[in-house]
Formats: sequence, structure tokens, C-alpha cells
Amino acid sequence: MDTVTGTAGRSSRGSVLGRGATTAAIAIVAYAAMDMCHEVLGHGVATLFVDDVTPVSLTTVALSSKGASRLVALAGPLMNLVLGVLAMAWFRRRTTVGTGTFFMWLFATVNLLNGTGYPMYSGILDFGDMAAVIAGWQPHLLWRTGLAVLGAAGYYLALRVASASLARWLDAGGVRRKVIPRLTWPGYVAGGLLLVAGAAMNPIPNLVLLVGVSGGFGCMFGMVFVPALLEPAAAEAAGEVPWGFSWTWVGGAVLVAALFVFAVGPGIALHA
Repeated sequence: MDTVTGTAGRSSRGSVLGRGATTAAIAIVAYAAMDMCHEVLGHGVATLFVDDVTPVSLTTVALSSKGASRLVALAGPLMNLVLGVLAMAWFRRRTTVGTGTFFMWLFATVNLLNGTGYPMYSGILDFGDMAAVIAGWQPHLLWRTGLAVLGAAGYYLALRVASASLARWLDAGGVRRKVIPRLTWPGYVAGGLLLVAGAAMNPIPNLVLLVGVSGGFGCMFGMVFVPALLEPAAAEAAGEVPWGFSWTWVGGAVLVAALFVFAVGPGIALHA
């Protein structure tokens, strides 16, 4: 009897660890995709439309360039917002509970939080993309305050939409809402560590704190509050996190993390 109980206990713990590993792996891919969309599809594509800006190198924290442009600076957060809205709209049409659909929710959420968090972050610290957009505008303190307020309002709205959408998806799939912390916490920690690790490889040391920690953990801190924004379902469904250990997701995440940290992290030269 003791042997059976022990085996069941080990199996249960293994299942919990397996589900957590898969959820963390999904987050690593989602965070890396969000970051590269910001830098490449946002800043990078914008440089094609601005004659006096030439991209020099790509890292996980910045697209370095010769020349400056408000349009290029704005394009990163704006791309995150556009992709976040589109991905969330797609997610809200889904009812099947699975890893691919959860990836889309997470990708949508981190894009929305990054896109709305940037104005708040730039307004408070006078640093970052949106600070470059309003550089030189007077009265500067008023512009910074407006950015911070607008960002905070957008951030809260994005968080409410993401939370409600996740709860509705779980309800439709017959999964109890109590599993939400086991979806958001592994994602928050794994994704944050990925962005910090990528920033740590950057040749400019202070970017680890200014961009890696603030972007990975600070800007995404709203993920922690997703469960608190929701009321328990009137009739709680049964069920656990609806997936186990996935070699596909974990293996893919290892590859993505290696490329993100060790290839993009130190910088990829684009022009001499």
C-alpha cells in the first residue's frame, strides 16, 4: 500500500512538473516572439521608410541605428499593440483548450502589456522608445505625465481584457479557473528570465537593469494579477492544466532560448 501511494505521489509530482515545464516553454517562445516582433517588425521595418536612419545591429534589447527618428522609435510599441489586438481577437474566437491556443493568448497578452507598458515606463523614467518620441517637446514634464497616465490606463484595460478572455476560454473548455496561477506564474518567471538573460549578453551592461529586468519582470508584472481580476466561476468546472509534458514545446523552447540569448543577445551586425 505504501509503495503504491509513493508511486502515485511521485507520478503526481512528475505531472505537475511536466505541466509547469511545458507552460514555461510556451512562455519562452511567446516572449521571444514578442521581443523580435518589437525590434524587427516594428523598429526594423520602420527604418525602410526613413531615409536618414540605418540599422547597425540587432540585439534582444534594441535595434541600434545610425540616425534617429520618432517614427522608428514609435514603431516598436505600436507593432506590439497591433499584434496584441489581432492575436487576442483570434484567441477569443477559440474554444478548444490546448497548448497552441494558450500560446496565442500569452503572445497576445505580452504584446499588449509591452505596447501599453512602454508609454508608462517612458513617462516615468524618461527613457525608452516613447521617451524618444516626445524628446524635445515642451512642456516636457506634462508630456511625460500624459504618457504615464495613458500607458497606465491602457495597461489596465489590456490586463482586464486578457484576464476575461482567458477565463472565458477555460470555462468553455471545462477547466476550472483555479488553474490560472499555474498558467501565469511559470510564464511570468520563464519569460522574464529569458529577457534578462538576453539583455545580460548585451555589450552595454546597464541595459540588463534598464531593459532586461524592467521589460521582463517590471513591464509584465500584470501577469501576476490575472487571477485577482477574476471572480470564481458560478459553477466551477473540474479539471487540471489541460496538458502534460511536451517534448516538442520544451525542445523548441531550448532552441529558441539558445538563439535568443547567445546569437541575438550579443548582437547581430546589420551594416558596417
